Amino acid sequence: MVQRASDLGSPLSRRAFNARLAAKGLAAVALPVGARRASAAEDLTYFTWSGYDIPELHQSYVEKHGAMPATAIFADEEEAFQKLQGGFTADVAHPCSYALPRWREAGLLAPIDVTRLPEWPNVFDRLKSVDGAVADGQNWFVPIEWGRNLILYRTDLVTLSPEQQSWSVLFDESLKGKIAMFDGVEQAVFAAALVLGFNNPFDLNDEQLTAVKELLLKQKALLRFYWTDQTNVEQALASGEVAVALAWGASYVTLKSQGVPIAALAPKEGEQTYVCGLVRLKDSQAPDDVVYDFINSELAPETGKYFIEQFNYAHANRRAFDLVDKAKLAELDLSHPDDIFNNSVFLSSIATEELRQKYNKVFEDVKLGS
Repeated sequence: MVQRASDLGSPLSRRAFNARLAAKGLAAVALPVGARRASAAEDLTYFTWSGYDIPELHQSYVEKHGAMPATAIFADEEEAFQKLQGGFTADVAHPCSYALPRWREAGLLAPIDVTRLPEWPNVFDRLKSVDGAVADGQNWFVPIEWGRNLILYRTDLVTLSPEQQSWSVLFDESLKGKIAMFDGVEQAVFAAALVLGFNNPFDLNDEQLTAVKELLLKQKALLRFYWTDQTNVEQALASGEVAVALAWGASYVTLKSQGVPIAALAPKEGEQTYVCGLVRLKDSQAPDDVVYDFINSELAPETGKYFIEQFNYAHANRRAFDLVDKAKLAELDLSHPDDIFNNSVFLSSIATEELRQKYNKVFEDVKLGS
């Protein structure tokens, strides 16, 4: 039995993450979209998820400029995309890599001069090359944090053979009523596509999408529920209401600390891995020096150490791992990041906007049972 811990949760919802920050007393007050403030750092506006607007993640910037920059918050990349398309201006934003092609093609991004990033040589090469990060011979993305979405299961309720170390466990009829699935089109279509043997879950043709829909309809009949709140799925796993769930690495750490007999399988088709980071926005009005000061503050190994130790998040800078106690890395299954990358299928952008709409329609139909 292969049991895998993990480093972090999902980029697709930050509510539970924000609650954890608040519990640590780390949440910061952010400006509403469209606002700027007068301060020593007024030259920069950062457009990001809630929870990343804290000085601990930008120490060198705060030390140099005297304060955090103005911060505007988005709930997800779709909201951010629509606001930027609608005319909101910021300087640096924090999407995940699967959003990059869409943002760049919409003319929202400016290229990044990586020669102005002293830590760039220490960034994991695999993260530098994620889909959309490099195009037209230029860099458009600085990876910051990364992690995996995991299949968690109760070891006292489920016995899995080596053949069941697969995404197919989420479709196992013997577990009817004991499975929880994340309510997200990317995760659902991704899982079904891999089980069906489709090599590229992000560019499925109509025939493949029909097969995915049929499998997801079968899965729906097996599910206890679709979940959107991390606390709910953790409680269901802890109580035994659910025996298997697609969940986030943070849930593994939480449940393990509570003494719940929980494990995470390593699917033979590859783990679902994502990376989020920083982009420079085309309409930025901030001076170059200020922009690069800010990016460098998030890319610093000391920032990475804080990510790992405080949030159980992995960081893009290899040197950050040298600053963290080996026992902590082992606890989070981060002792060998390159091995993780080798067993990963990175979340990528859906190939076209038209196809994105088809994916959404498939998943909505599945949830409606049609």
